Amino acid sequence: MAENVIFLGAGASTSKNAPLQSQLFEKYFSLETTSPYEQKMNERLTKFFKDFFAIDVTNNLEEINFPEFEEILGILELSLNREESFKNYGLYHNNPQIQQIKEDLIFLIAITIDKEIKSKPKNKSHEILTKRLIEENEIWQTDFISLNYDIILDNTLTRMHENYDLDLDYGIEFTNFENNYEEDPWKRPLPEKAVHLYKPHGSLNWLYCPTCISTTLTPEEKGAVKLFYEPIDCEVCGSKIIPIIIPPSFFKVMSNRYLQEIWYKMEDSLKNAERIYFCGYSFPDADIHIKYLLKKAEINGNSNPEIYIINNSEKKEIKSSYERFFKCDTVKWTGQSFEHFCKHGL
Repeated sequence: MAENVIFLGAGASTSKNAPLQSQLFEKYFSLETTSPYEQKMNERLTKFFKDFFAIDVTNNLEEINFPEFEEILGILELSLNREESFKNYGLYHNNPQIQQIKEDLIFLIAITIDKEIKSKPKNKSHEILTKRLIEENEIWQTDFISLNYDIILDNTLTRMHENYDLDLDYGIEFTNFENNYEEDPWKRPLPEKAVHLYKPHGSLNWLYCPTCISTTLTPEEKGAVKLFYEPIDCEVCGSKIIPIIIPPSFFKVMSNRYLQEIWYKMEDSLKNAERIYFCGYSFPDADIHIKYLLKKAEINGNSNPEIYIINNSEKKEIKSSYERFFKCDTVKWTGQSFEHFCKHGL
């Protein structure tokens, strides 16, 4: 088992130009609409924000006080779970607006992350981090846990395969492993070369078939974004596939069998870690399932890991949230930025 776990929150991707969750709505409505699909989705969401929150997204975006993502999705998911609709927003096949808006919000995440990263100069923090770990001979003693959907770290590790003889291992099976598609060079990672990257909230390069219960990887490509513009058929059974993205919500549904498999492997990794580094993670209230996993690993674990908080924020409540959650004598607030940690370590 790995001695080190590097836990990546949204702040670690912000340094690589991916937007924070709190910025998603403003960023999305600032984007230029480039296709008929985006135009229709934009019209639905514009109407939704006007009807539900009296928000006009066409004016003064920077001054709008948007609701939290968790609040909006929580309302929609409760409506679906309780089978109760809103005026002019129905649930069923003749008027399925609630489900449609929920799906629109998931694609909003994918589209916004994709366009924001493409529009900004390339930041090499993740590449610097992985190269430092390789030089220190620590990369194979390190597991990564990322709560982010972007594939910045994924691509970094993938591109290091040939030069550094390492294999990116997500901890789950993909159809790519079993089917020898000529254009798909992705192979099953070898255990002795594997560097684990666990993504319990899904990833922009994972696609799921609910018919044959299989996942397909789109290496170095955001398949979930492509899926919005053009439906994709499962290579195994021909059914329509969907993205694996668990959006920020108070009611996260973790029923996907592959995400459950990742969950158990994360737990094993955390239980056996000697050091855990939290990078850019603010311990949000909506992540109670992550807090449950961390506490379970701490109480039931085989070690008493040192916990390092890589965060240079001056917000005292972030530091306090860690100290009151973990055993206080194990938590070390570094005051370092993610960029500093990537270059120099502690």
